[in-house]
Amino acid sequence: MSFTQLKSWLTLTLTLCLLTTSAQAQQQFHGPFIDFDEFNPDYQFFAPMDDDEFGKYKANYGWFFQYDKMYVGVTRPDAQLAKYKLDATWGDRVDFGYMSEQKTGWLFSVFDIEGPNRYQVRRAERLNRLIEDDSDDGGGGGGGGGGGGEQTPPQDENNPQTSARDYLLNDSINAGRFNGFEMNKVWRLGENDKGQITEPFIGLRYVKFRDTFRDDEYQRFTDDGTPVPPIPDPNDPDSPAPDEAEIEQYTRVQAISDNEMFGGQFGMRWYHKPTTHWMLSGEIKLFAMHNFQTYQDTRHIIYTQGELGIGGETETETNQNESTWGSGAEFTWGGELRADASYEITRDLSLKFGFNWMQFGQGISRGGNRQLNSEDLGTYGFTFGVTLNR
Repeated sequence: MSFTQLKSWLTLTLTLCLLTTSAQAQQQFHGPFIDFDEFNPDYQFFAPMDDDEFGKYKANYGWFFQYDKMYVGVTRPDAQLAKYKLDATWGDRVDFGYMSEQKTGWLFSVFDIEGPNRYQVRRAERLNRLIEDDSDDGGGGGGGGGGGGEQTPPQDENNPQTSARDYLLNDSINAGRFNGFEMNKVWRLGENDKGQITEPFIGLRYVKFRDTFRDDEYQRFTDDGTPVPPIPDPNDPDSPAPDEAEIEQYTRVQAISDNEMFGGQFGMRWYHKPTTHWMLSGEIKLFAMHNFQTYQDTRHIIYTQGELGIGGETETETNQNESTWGSGAEFTWGGELRADASYEITRDLSLKFGFNWMQFGQGISRGGNRQLNSEDLGTYGFTFGVTLNR
């Protein structure tokens, strides 16, 4: 076993031992969780808030819920020249749990970030640049029986996005999606007259990040397989002209990297209520995880032979697909930082906005390079949402 794998498994073992010890220490509970109606809630979420400025601030107990809409920028893979440029995307996060009157509870959190999806798209005209009667013949399959013409295969029709015979070549710049789940045991400390409260926690964390690398190419050849350049080479008298092309090749290379990370974390939440309606809060987490990596590399090639020009007929088409699989393992570590401001509008309901930063320092496979499967990954952005009884 390598040192990296040994370090990852030691991290997982230590985390499980800490959680087991924590659960055994809470003798007042018969189990790790409670019944849903343990706190006898009155469900009056929109009851007027208590705005007595001179009364002692009392932290909430019972079940709580928080939803955030996230607008974040994601760092690019190392292979990109503009590595530190961020690509924006949207996401969602839900926090829920409870705090008992014994000042201990549980916190669960789920998040999903829908991107980024940054590609460079190029348009490449095919040999037969346009099917002139594509719309007349139905567009979805050619002339068929009604018009009396020959049926056009779907792959020989015009591209619906350009209304012509084109390939849209996609080169990925920063494409991926990740989501995660965490479970934390929480303790409440340091409640005082000024409303300053500290809540340390320790727990388990799971994160999955899928990186998608894509590289499309298009090339033309003569009937004997000689590559046809876009412009004839003036230094080569035998260089074929563009109108000599009879065969075209479309190649799509795609590499998908799944990073499934599991490990432990610890952190602390701090919040303070300086005024009647406003509450300021901050949260920091530090985590260490083992990353189980899975790779899928696919190469798809289409060879098409046909007539050059508008309305040219496609004669033959050949498809090739090759797929390879692989796996790896890395150790990753990182942290997360939140800063929020909440405005109370009822007794239990608050509107909030804030900043969120999450960073994985190493151990992430991205960018399609299997030899460099230990890159970093970071997100920086803003959040806005609603909280209930927190």
